[in-house]
Amino acid sequence: MIASETAAPAKRAPRWRKILLGTVFTILGVAASLLLALGAFPVGMMRGLVESRLSAAWGSPVRVGAVTRDSVFSYAPVISVRDVHIAQPDWVGPGDFVRLSSASVRVPVFALLFGHFQPDRVTIDGGRIALVRDASGRANWKREGEQGDGHGDRPTLSDLTITNTQVVVRDARRDLVVAGPLSVDARNGLRLSATGTLLGTPVRIEATGGRITGIDPAAPYPFSATLASPALHMAAKGDMAGVLDTRHFSAAITAQAPTLKNLDRVIEAGLFGTQPIDLTGAIRHDGRDWYIDRIGGRVGRSRFAGLATVHKIDGRTKIDARIRAPQFDFDDLADARGHAASAARSAKIGPRVIPPTRINLSKLGKTDGTIAFRVDRILAGKGTVFRTLSGRLTLDHRVLTVSNVVATLATGRMAGTLRVDHRSGRPKLSVDLRLAGLTLDSLIGKPDMVSGRVQGRIVLSGQGDTVREALARANGKAAMVATGGEVRRMVADVLGQNLSGAVLHAIGSPSRMVPLRCLVADFRATNGVLVPRPLGIDTGTSVGRGAGRIVLDGERIALTLAGTSKSHALLKIADPIQIGGTLSKPSVSVAGLGTTDKPSSGGLLKVLGRSLRRAFGLARTPPAVVIPPPAQFDCESAVAAALR
Repeated sequence: MIASETAAPAKRAPRWRKILLGTVFTILGVAASLLLALGAFPVGMMRGLVESRLSAAWGSPVRVGAVTRDSVFSYAPVISVRDVHIAQPDWVGPGDFVRLSSASVRVPVFALLFGHFQPDRVTIDGGRIALVRDASGRANWKREGEQGDGHGDRPTLSDLTITNTQVVVRDARRDLVVAGPLSVDARNGLRLSATGTLLGTPVRIEATGGRITGIDPAAPYPFSATLASPALHMAAKGDMAGVLDTRHFSAAITAQAPTLKNLDRVIEAGLFGTQPIDLTGAIRHDGRDWYIDRIGGRVGRSRFAGLATVHKIDGRTKIDARIRAPQFDFDDLADARGHAASAARSAKIGPRVIPPTRINLSKLGKTDGTIAFRVDRILAGKGTVFRTLSGRLTLDHRVLTVSNVVATLATGRMAGTLRVDHRSGRPKLSVDLRLAGLTLDSLIGKPDMVSGRVQGRIVLSGQGDTVREALARANGKAAMVATGGEVRRMVADVLGQNLSGAVLHAIGSPSRMVPLRCLVADFRATNGVLVPRPLGIDTGTSVGRGAGRIVLDGERIALTLAGTSKSHALLKIADPIQIGGTLSKPSVSVAGLGTTDKPSSGGLLKVLGRSLRRAFGLARTPPAVVIPPPAQFDCESAVAAALR
């Protein structure tokens, strides 16, 4: 009984093994059938599918004459297509974007099964590719809504042959039209030679690369390219990280052009017109990021060197750069057209001190970054009191801050911060600068007439698309003080309206000096109008104060300075000192004495006549401006208030 019960399970075991083995063999058989089917798939049936898929991908009709394979059975077949036409998008117009007589591609079937179309061998014969971009930047080689992360798949192409193929480029944004043959073979490698026009001038583009025959696709791939035109000569030579991997490469570059704006036609970085450029550099491209390991050369007579990184993060461009210029001329930052426009403006409105530098940041809405800069020597065609300049520029979501600004002058320096906020409305400019270590004689250029230590504070803010527009509507203050100097005695007498002393010293001792205790010009700005609060001067022999205004919209000056002598004046000058003109060309009327070191006898007689008539009450008209002469001037308090 026991023996029979134990023998039964042993008889059932073979049936389970048969079922299991049968299932396994069935699965293997199905898999084998599928593998055989994949290896012998009739690709000719795919012509319609290829047309529909390509049409959907490019948004344009695609026509394929035939699809064949090179062997009856293979897991890496060579698929050939003939008579391929990809039409141009509707916005381009009639014609073909791509036209191929024949193309062959070796495709690993298993990679294709998992969604990776990575051919390793490609042969093209009888092709024509017409690349078109309009002025707005719309391009036929970019699919609608295409973004990408800039990295993509690593290269897999080990063999490429291209014969009898023409490339045509019509790029309205770059004003570039070129056409020429493209070939790739085992002997000469890659060759492209195209001719046409760039910015209306003849251009020739040459590009070369290593051979693509039995190579390791991930090995460094050498390339070189030149663009030669009167508008721009540019050359690059380097290595891609893999065959035709334009997303990852390093290169040495050179560029010469009549203006930086012509180079921008190629690199599209938003650059502006300048004087002629001659640049060299070393760059790297990694996905969507750029590394400028070295850049230098000249723009006009300016010389500079630097480095930078440009990253694409969350849809924004982030720049980190350092630039140093042994010498720099701000006039080099405008081309001939810019200088002509500036000359036309000056002819129309006259010369200006406040620059028309554009501060509108609307085109930099997606750009952030930091640029540290230093200029060792500032050049200017007509000379300048500025010697060096350094600072740090930071841009963050359309807020531009130039911090740690230090500008050295012939004597002293200017330091502070500038800020442009363009997050909403018109750009808002804020300026906070301090002057220190300057001297009056270096600013005025007449050391034999006046001297003294100068300090200043400028705190202004306003709105406008340019610096000039913003300051024309500015509020705040602008103050300058001078202390511990000397002033010519004749000037002090005129300031104190001491006619007898002025005449005596103008004739007898025109070079005699007296102490300058202080000069305080403390202006308050309201909507671009500067009003002195106060404008005062204290010398060893006189005290004076002023009234009037400076209008920054037009830079017009209208100031009057009147005073009194600290000693008894036998005869007072009838008229005060008048300061007019503009900031770029001020005029001074010193009671008819003029501005010469030794006034003419005729001028003295006119002043004497008017003063005598005023003294005896015979003047028919009162003075245009009446300013009560000050009894004294508190230099210490006025200087401290001006510099706060």
